[in-house]
Amino acid sequence: PTDLESPAIREVMDGEKNFIEKALEKKAYEIVCKFTPHAINNCILHKRDRSGGHPIDLGDYDVLALYCAKNVVINIECKDNLPPFCLKDATRLRRKIFGDGKGYEGHFKYINRRKDYLLANVKKVADGLRWPVDSKNLPRIVTIYLTRNTYWWTRFPPYDTGATFLKISQLSNFIERL
Repeated sequence: PTDLESPAIREVMDGEKNFIEKALEKKAYEIVCKFTPHAINNCILHKRDRSGGHPIDLGDYDVLALYCAKNVVINIECKDNLPPFCLKDATRLRRKIFGDGKGYEGHFKYINRRKDYLLANVKKVADGLRWPVDSKNLPRIVTIYLTRNTYWWTRFPPYDTGATFLKISQLSNFIERL
């Protein structure tokens, strides 16, 4: 284990992490587009649908899609996490993804906020994005936490998140089986 908090090292690592996450988003978007034309990457709702009244602090949906054939809205969050090399690193990764139980909520703070917003406003979001959604048969929401690699905590989450953890190589098969 090592502490890489030097500003110069942190800047290089964050730049590479952002590059990889953008590449994951792009690849996930390409895969989803094979199944549906109703897909958007880097979707910031309050910018795409200015009259929709969507919260400004909601953040972006890395990939958001309506898969009409299965009546599913697919919400994909793309993350690149540094691999753990020891137990201490694995504990840090768990804390980063799921929070620490003492106020810090990790990645799922924002993922759950966006998922909950979709659940409560799926028709409004679909209308704003001009997606064909039947108000009598609303689509279910599937949230995916997408990474390059799986780790202990993405295989065995410490609690039920309501999200499916996948590697990018598994995404196409997962969508086929929906």
